[in-house]
Amino acid sequence: MNPEILIPIAGMTSGVVMVVAVAHTIRHWVDKHYEHKRRLNDGADTGQVTQLEERMAAIAEDLSGRMLDLEERVDFTERVLAQGRDRGLLEQGKP
Repeated sequence: MNPEILIPIAGMTSGVVMVVAVAHTIRHWVDKHYEHKRRLNDGADTGQVTQLEERMAAIAEDLSGRMLDLEERVDFTERVLAQGRDRGLLEQGKP
């Protein structure tokens, strides 16, 4: 074989090998970066979901207490109005 042809072929081959090696290294860095970000996001999402669930439970408990209070007030108001109606005070316009 002619040595003049081997030098360019060897140069192109070494160039291809270097490009493949650099591409492999960049891909490894990118994969590692996104894997790290995904792990951080997964942990943050789980923590955020837990916090939101705790807040929703606290809000539901608070709303339940408020609802019971409102039901008691409505019942009291209904009883007062019914007593007033029984006494005939409402028809006369007296409180």
